[in-house]
This record gives sequence, structure tokens and C-alpha cells, in this order.
Amino acid sequence: MSLLNIINKKLINKKFNIGDWIYLKKKQNIFDKKIIDFDGLIIYIKKKNINPIITIIKKLNNIIIKRVFLINSPLIINYRLLKNKKNKKIKKL
Repeated sequence: MSLLNIINKKLINKKFNIGDWIYLKKKQNIFDKKIIDFDGLIIYIKKKNINPIITIIKKLNNIIIKRVFLINSPLIINYRLLKNKKNKKIKKL
């Protein structure tokens, strides 16, 4: 097994799937202290590279917002699952 495959398994082995509700905290950019909070439904996951890409959709005031995030980006402070796709709430630790 190559080193790249080992790194991919460690980074990509997350516990979320399509249909899960996720909450993200992200810095706007490296130099600002502004933090963006975003929660929504995961509709797409691409796990082929080291940095998985997820697409999150949210409805706010009859407007649909769609955002794309890199999970292992240094700008993402933290993320957590709120609900899984079976509509079961995740216990907070």
C-alpha cells in the first residue's frame, strides 16, 4: 500500500454521508478574524483526493443556498454532524 493511500484513508474516513445534516465553522480568509457559521444538508461528496469536497445546501427565506467546502482546509475551524440521514439526532459530547 502506498503512502498516498494511507493518507487518504486517514483523512477521508469521516463519519458523514450524503443526506446528513452538518454544521461548519470557517474563517473567511487567512488574515481576517471573521468566522462564518453554516449548517445544511450534504448533497454531494467527492472523496478521490486527499482533500474531500462536500457540497451543502440550505434553504433560507425561500432562497436556496449551495456552498462547496474542502473538509481538510486550514480555514475550517471545526464541523460536526447534527443529524444523520435516518433523522436520528447525534449525541453531543
